Amino acid sequence: MARHWTQLRRARLSRRSLLRASARAGVGAAGLALVGCGDDDDDDQPQSMAQAQQQDQDQQQAMQQQEQQQAMQQQAQDQQQAMQQQEDQAEQQAQQAEQQEQTEEEAQAQQQEQAAAADDNIDYTATAIGAYGSFPQILDQGSALARGGQSASNSYHYASVFPLEPQGTAVPGGLAEWEFVGAESLIVRMNPGRVFHNGDPVTAEDVKFTIDRLSNKAEYNPDYNSAWTGELVWTADNELIDQNTLRIDQNSESASVDAANSLATGGFPVFPKNHLESVGDEGYAQFPVATGPFKFVEWSPDEKIVSVRNEDFYNGRDFAGAPRTPYLAGFEARLIPEIGARVSALEAGEIDLANSIPPDLAVPLGETGDFNVYYHPAQRGLHIKLPMTIDEDPYNPGQPNPWRDKRVRIAANLAVDVDAITQNIMTGRENYTYSLSSGQFGFPKDILEQRWGYDPERAKELLVEAGFGDGLETDLIYLSGLYTNDQLFMEAIAEMLREVGFIVNLIPDDISKFLGEARNKELTAPYLFPQPAGFTSLGSFAIGVDSAATYAHKVEVLSDERAEVDRLIGEARAEFDTDKRRVLLEDAVRIHYLEASWLFLFELVQTHVGASRLEWDPFFLQPASVELWNLRSVKT
Repeated sequence: MARHWTQLRRARLSRRSLLRASARAGVGAAGLALVGCGDDDDDDQPQSMAQAQQQDQDQQQAMQQQEQQQAMQQQAQDQQQAMQQQEDQAEQQAQQAEQQEQTEEEAQAQQQEQAAAADDNIDYTATAIGAYGSFPQILDQGSALARGGQSASNSYHYASVFPLEPQGTAVPGGLAEWEFVGAESLIVRMNPGRVFHNGDPVTAEDVKFTIDRLSNKAEYNPDYNSAWTGELVWTADNELIDQNTLRIDQNSESASVDAANSLATGGFPVFPKNHLESVGDEGYAQFPVATGPFKFVEWSPDEKIVSVRNEDFYNGRDFAGAPRTPYLAGFEARLIPEIGARVSALEAGEIDLANSIPPDLAVPLGETGDFNVYYHPAQRGLHIKLPMTIDEDPYNPGQPNPWRDKRVRIAANLAVDVDAITQNIMTGRENYTYSLSSGQFGFPKDILEQRWGYDPERAKELLVEAGFGDGLETDLIYLSGLYTNDQLFMEAIAEMLREVGFIVNLIPDDISKFLGEARNKELTAPYLFPQPAGFTSLGSFAIGVDSAATYAHKVEVLSDERAEVDRLIGEARAEFDTDKRRVLLEDAVRIHYLEASWLFLFELVQTHVGASRLEWDPFFLQPASVELWNLRSVKT
């Protein structure tokens, strides 16, 4: 796409003229006037003594006047020289200023030319094909059945109510703007010209319907299987002020300073009320109509999802936030569960992007020069959720749940050598997992010094102390194919646990079964899950930490420590003072970690491989996956 840049000259008072004028004004008028004095001696003739004396006095006075005149002339000359010197300096400064202006204009013109050249180097008609290890079960982003595999372009059909900046905080310029009314309400005002993929305008009523649907308050189906109830726990009644304005009252028990951010979370869906009610949940799940940078075209379950660029997307490529109008004209996601098959398809040119490729396979591909390797810290602090809130042992009915014993939970953490896993199976770039990511607000730096570490001998001792010297049986569930090298690192974790006395049954699960059971709190065994670092701190807690979290084991009983974590999170949610909120979050993280509430692992670093024509510079500090709207195909 060619661009032609024209430099325009604008009439303006140059800095040279201004500097010259100020130089003259600085000297002033004092040196421009000279004093002239005349001589009033009479003719030479005999004089009396008095006259002679007067003549002498006149001569002396004349000499003094002459000396004064010479002094004043010298002073005037000096002032003229000073004025000339200042004018010369002003001239020099003006020349330097003009040269600087020219340099700035030249630099700006050069930047514009480079930008134009970069734009000209992008193929805006190009499409790409990407391969993924898992697909969502349905395409309704609001449903729990759509969780897992949504990076396969599904989440890019949707755009949140508000856009995001690189750290994941809401910014103006999206579907709507917002305003807090104290801690009582959030006012949402729609921006004009925003439309759904079918051309219908996005109204405040659609946002109200979305919040009602996701919080199980929608009249058409109050039993909707929402995946977002935890993020919307702060909402109470919604009131339409007019077609473009919505007032969302905050729940007095769960009011949150994070309210606007929860509506800006990546992939948060906005549903077209009239359309969805006409096609129903099942129809919408097969063909979503949303507001995102890509439009859905078609999908074949277990085969492909096809999308095209949304040419009517409201935020252009120069927008400060995200998402933006895509560079690619279209994208096709293909389901290829086996890693080797994804690599083979990439090498054969059948696909352009292979997601979640282990580093030992990705690096050699990058060294050929035919492919680009992308590393990025994902929004996933991997950990194993421990069923410490369940009262009874699922393997021994009537017996107490062993995971409620803190010694058992600490033993599990001490048994796993996280460093060995990251260095030998993963990229070696992974950070440790905590309740919050090290980059999130409220992360206590001193927690780094309080890690459990790796100590298998102490782990054995703790199991004996807890009464499990003969072994402790447990299932360990994970979603197969979702994370890079997940089978390898889960097998390593299971073996490390076995070495200290756990009897582990490792169970890879199917996505459609696993996510539904986890969302409905039906799982009673430990299971692998991500701490969502791409959310705000309170959003992360709402998804996986507090007892009411969207993804957590069911709660039958809470320890005093766990109840304290809930209390701290609740206070942080209602605290508008930033410093006080930080302290509350830090305290919650410390207690949650030191109670060994999870088996803490590592923050996933994703590795993807793309054809050399594809370029990607991540916008988010912790992107969930390759940002398809930000993926460019260069001309070859």
